Amino acid sequence: MRETRWAVAGTGYIANEFAKGLQVAEGAVLAAVASRRRESGEAYAQSWGDGSTRVYTDYREMLEKEPVDIVYIAVPNDCHYGYIMAALEKGIPVLSEKPMVDNLEQLKAVRQAAEEKGLFLMEGMWTRCFPAVKKAREWMEAGRIGKPLAVRSSFDIAPQPDDWQPWKGGIAHAGGSLRDVGIYALAMAYLVFPQGPEKVHTVMKSNGEVDESFHMFLEYGEGRAAFLSGAFNQISSHVTEITGEKGRILIGPEFWHPTEAVLMDGDQEAERFEDRYPATGFQYEILEAQRCLENGETESPCYTAEETWRIAELIEKTRKEWGIIYQADTAC
Repeated sequence: MRETRWAVAGTGYIANEFAKGLQVAEGAVLAAVASRRRESGEAYAQSWGDGSTRVYTDYREMLEKEPVDIVYIAVPNDCHYGYIMAALEKGIPVLSEKPMVDNLEQLKAVRQAAEEKGLFLMEGMWTRCFPAVKKAREWMEAGRIGKPLAVRSSFDIAPQPDDWQPWKGGIAHAGGSLRDVGIYALAMAYLVFPQGPEKVHTVMKSNGEVDESFHMFLEYGEGRAAFLSGAFNQISSHVTEITGEKGRILIGPEFWHPTEAVLMDGDQEAERFEDRYPATGFQYEILEAQRCLENGETESPCYTAEETWRIAELIEKTRKEWGIIYQADTAC
């Protein structure tokens, strides 16, 4: 695989987890990093670079000066749109953390910009790139569980104050459980039922600004359904279960970065796939993006632009029904 020069925008928790994946992804090079604070940028470059990583405190200056192949955006949600558009305008492909943008209007704009220039653009749903998830998809496509009937997927957490990014629970940075953790559960539902639901039923608990937790029931007709949840105030099972007419699939132990997929025939294990990967697992998303760039693909089959749109559409509609309306801040 040829060398791929990555630029990273942001030096927070996710950016550091991503950098661990860069260390073990063949061909990946951390060429540049942009951080508002030079000390943070230099610390990031020292930890994850090879000595030649350039540090910038001005993101647009980095885009102007650095000959990078792709930008990974890991700044707070409300800044994604401006960062994505700036990179695309410079002709640079983008991998953006989820949720990619704040609303459908912004999503339409970034998609149009990428299409006009023929550039790769992907929302960072890293879960779809893990071998265990790919194996689960393979089993389904081979008919191993028969016609899919139900999905149960929950990303419910109750983080401690010292292991928490407070902006995720506030409106200022377009936070909330549905957009932050619930989107992973939705991505599992769309993996099984890509056509999207016929009916959507939800309940949520607000913290006064955004949804602190939610439960969602999606109907697909003929008795098929998805049972989903996401939360910052409770803990539940993190194994995703996909049930079919002939069997079921378990993805876990934490489905958003799984190490195994288990094919069940009733209560009997029929087949087990295990992948005890090094680092954080971000390498799979990195390698997929690099594969797309090398092959001239503008989107990944692991998580397509159409799926990104459909999930964003459902999220926006649901949040409006909850009365959560985010007004974009131009501070970014």
